[in-house]
Amino acid sequence: MNCPICGKNEIGKVGTNQYFCWECLMEFSVNSNKIVVYEVADDGSLIPYMEKLCPAEMRN
Repeated sequence: MNCPICGKNEIGKVGTNQYFCWECLMEFSVNSNKIVVYEVADDGSLIPYMEKLCPAEMRN
């Protein structure tokens, strides 16, 4: 799996269908046919960054 923002594969799993990119420091969730990307705030809260349709290789 690659990051939907930077395209790197330095991805860690942080929850069910939730992932964190160690390269660009963004968190994202994969649900059905869409990816929702979040910026992680200083206090650890998630700020919505972007939503897009999920490419075929991100499913599963």
